[in-house]
Amino acid sequence: GKNLQGQTSDVFFAASSLTAVLHSLNEVMENIEVYHEFWFEEATNLATKLDVQIKLPGKFRRAQQGSLDSEVTSENYYKEILSVPTVEHIIQELKDIFSEQHLKALKCLSLVPSVMGQLKFNTSEEHHADMYKNDLPNPDTLSAELHCWRIKWKHRGKDIELPATIYEALHLPDIKFFPNVYVLLKVLCILPVMKVENEKYEIGRKRLKAYLKNTLTEQRSSNLALLNINFDIKHDLDLMVDTYIKLYPEKVEFQEDFIPSNNSEVTEDA
Repeated sequence: GKNLQGQTSDVFFAASSLTAVLHSLNEVMENIEVYHEFWFEEATNLATKLDVQIKLPGKFRRAQQGSLDSEVTSENYYKEILSVPTVEHIIQELKDIFSEQHLKALKCLSLVPSVMGQLKFNTSEEHHADMYKNDLPNPDTLSAELHCWRIKWKHRGKDIELPATIYEALHLPDIKFFPNVYVLLKVLCILPVMKVENEKYEIGRKRLKAYLKNTLTEQRSSNLALLNINFDIKHDLDLMVDTYIKLYPEKVEFQEDFIPSNNSEVTEDA
């Protein structure tokens, strides 16, 4: 299968197969008895090799004492407790993460020339790009512009390679002649599923993840996150303070009312 964290073409074709994956998972759910029997047999064989005894948890056995329906086998128990919830969880996660809008956005990756080439230039991005209509500079000319974009790459010179990534497409010398395509590509490159293509940006992404992981939700700040991402950049603190004072003089006055100056002296009456 294709990798949603792989190259641009891999992401496109992986996204296109998500519907089929979801269909397969629903089929597994409908036939969970058969699939669980196979999984349980594999688990039993592995447990036998490791000399591990398969049995019901003690807490469950004690709860079942005196129950009329106490003849619960290990196979049935693990089907209801493990197999069914796991498959249901995977199906729900796929639906939550890859909503219809998200899939439409990922299908717009066919704008990338290398993906377009793999599809024999038989693409229809306008049907998926309508969700970004309000972001486009010239939405009325989108269809004609996409046609010109396809013709440009379909009839390119033999020595011209198809750009393989959004980054490469955005840096084409004539990309500004395709304003709608340019905007769509910029939107697509910030989709959370897209892989960062520059090592420097990958380091920044890891720093952001570290900041989010180590900071409580209510204490997070976009400004502090930005400083954490760029902590290796030298900042002119004096300039930053002066700029802050000019932009927010009322905040500075408020702080002065509550924070005593360093020169203030606390005296007590004798």
